[in-house]
Amino acid sequence: MLSSHLPLHFGPQQPRTMTLTLMHAVVFGNVTAIIQRMYSRRSLYHTRMNDLKDFIRVHRLPQQLKQRMLEYFQTTWSVNNGIDANELLHDFPDELRADIAMHLNKDILQLPVFKGASRGCLRSLSLHIKTSFCVPGEYLIRQGDALHANYFVCSGSLEVLKDSMVLAILGKGDLIGSDLPGTEQVIKTNADVKALTYCDLQYISVRGLREVLELYPEYANVFTTDIHNNLTYNLREGSQDEVLEPLWLSPLFENFVAH
Repeated sequence: MLSSHLPLHFGPQQPRTMTLTLMHAVVFGNVTAIIQRMYSRRSLYHTRMNDLKDFIRVHRLPQQLKQRMLEYFQTTWSVNNGIDANELLHDFPDELRADIAMHLNKDILQLPVFKGASRGCLRSLSLHIKTSFCVPGEYLIRQGDALHANYFVCSGSLEVLKDSMVLAILGKGDLIGSDLPGTEQVIKTNADVKALTYCDLQYISVRGLREVLELYPEYANVFTTDIHNNLTYNLREGSQDEVLEPLWLSPLFENFVAH
């Protein structure tokens, strides 16, 4: 009697065919997921753009202010794709956030002024560092305003102005801000700082810096001494480092022109 169950035989190409099928499924599955994320991100962009336009219309903002807001939104979105790192990492444990912050802010933390800081101090500082962005023509700081932070230029160029006189040109790797007076007095700025190009910046607030220095008094003395030599331009009103010579007499101008 012949059996009704016929044995199944896989030809030599069968395993290869199955492997290719699985590879195609994985590849096309990933492509589909990427496309879905792209559409989701694009939808979020249009939603926020429409919200911004509605805000401008409801409050009847002038055309010039409208253009500045739209340009800033579009440019920052192109840089970070609408992802707010601070919001994204907010719920992570402090230990993990500190490790991430140390990596993200490694350039500013490698400045000579932080060389004498302990690892614990650097981790505390890293959690206070934020990012900022400037478009050409925007003022980062206005003369006479209270200084809220020290800024590190990651990319781009800015100019320091006082009474229409250009005092300095700032570029990648420069640090601007102020030394910290011994008291909690408000630090007033002695000049304007205006973006010449699109600029990426990192900054640490004066309040955050003071909090960390209180936690690490052994480093506070080192910082107070070294910060004068590390600031490219000291913005504190009345500071001894203020430069009043015209830009064309300054070596900073020669370096800028050479590049």
